[in-house]
Order: sequence, then structure tokens, then C-alpha cells
Amino acid sequence: MNSKILKLNAPYNIVYAGGRIGRHIATMTVWDDSEYGIFEASQYAMLDEGGELAAGALATEAELGDCRVVCNESDPRVGLRALAEMVKYDLEQEEPVEFAYLWERLSLLGVKVVWDKARDEKGELMKDEDGNLIDENVYEVSISFDGTHEHLLARSYVSSGFYFYARGSVDEVYKELHYQHLIYESVFDRDALLIKFETPDGWEQHIIDLLNARKEHYEAAPDEDKLF
Repeated sequence: MNSKILKLNAPYNIVYAGGRIGRHIATMTVWDDSEYGIFEASQYAMLDEGGELAAGALATEAELGDCRVVCNESDPRVGLRALAEMVKYDLEQEEPVEFAYLWERLSLLGVKVVWDKARDEKGELMKDEDGNLIDENVYEVSISFDGTHEHLLARSYVSSGFYFYARGSVDEVYKELHYQHLIYESVFDRDALLIKFETPDGWEQHIIDLLNARKEHYEAAPDEDKLF
């Protein structure tokens, strides 16, 4: 087994490497060789993940060809939906990537998330009563539900930008979704983030309405006995 490290120059690309985010500061190439030539060559990114983590950590979770460029240090911005598409596969696994880690690393690396501004039904930027643009970043997250109110599974479509997941009774699911809702909005309080929910499953619209109203606990619907 042979290896070689190629050091890169700043400004660095900030890359997503199979669950990890960092500055791509070098590339390690490993290969085997024989009298017949080089074979089984692979390349991996060496990352500076920022903060307290050591620079030069080898990201073996994904080969270089499977890494995705989040942005470059010369313009450290990324659209939330674009980032969500990058991490979609990992978040859909049995044990998904911890999203809080991603947000923490992005912040430490100086990356600014580009948000969608509030828009009306026509797609135009919303204004207040004085005609000023509303400086509120509104995100709609679609959540699907499966099961019954005794055994319910709820999860978001990852491409919406935030990952919501809960399993249990309807009370347990609601409590967990409400908690995740508050956590996300508190993390991005300075960005005036407002998350609103929708669902393609009309039979659980009641849960969605309660979440949007920020009710602390699940409240049974008038026709609760007719719901699944």
C-alpha cells in the first residue's frame, strides 16, 4: 500500500464528505502497485473542520469523487435547500447524521446560510402595513405521517432544509416535533427564522395546525375518534 498527500492552497473549498463538513486543505491518494502497474487507487479529502477539531483529519467516510462542494472561502455562502440536497442521502439512513453538528461546523467555518424571504401566494416578497419588506425568513416543511395514533411515524422531506423525525403515540410524536421546531428556530433566532408546516396527509392536518400554532401539548380534535 502506497500513499501520497497533495497539499492544496487557500482559498479552500468547503466540502461535505459523507456526514462531515470542513475546509478541503489536502488530498490523500492511496494505491497498491505491482509489476503490472497501479491498481485500487482511492482519494480522500483531508479536512479542517474548524473550532476545536484538529486540521488535517482524514475523511474516510466518502471518497473524493463522492464529496460535494458546499462553497468556497472566497464566497462563504450556501442556500439552505442546496445544502439539504447534499446531505439528503445521509439523513435518510437508519442512523442519520446529527444535523446540529452540520450547523455548528458551518458556523465555525464562517459559512452563511442563504435563506428564502417571506413571499405571498403570488411568489412576491411580502411587505408590512407600511410597505416595508418583511425581514422574516419563512420556511415551509412538509411532514408525512404513517400508522395510527397509537403507533405513529412522522418525518419530513429532507429537501425542505430541516429534518424532523418522531415515532410513538400521537402525544409523543407531537411533543418531539414541537421540541425540534423550537430548537431549530432558537438556533437561528438572529436570522428571524419562522418554520411553518404542511402535510400531504390530510387526515393529520390537525397535528400540523397545532404545530403551526405552537401549542405546547397535543390537543385532541373534536372528531378524534374518527381519526386513525
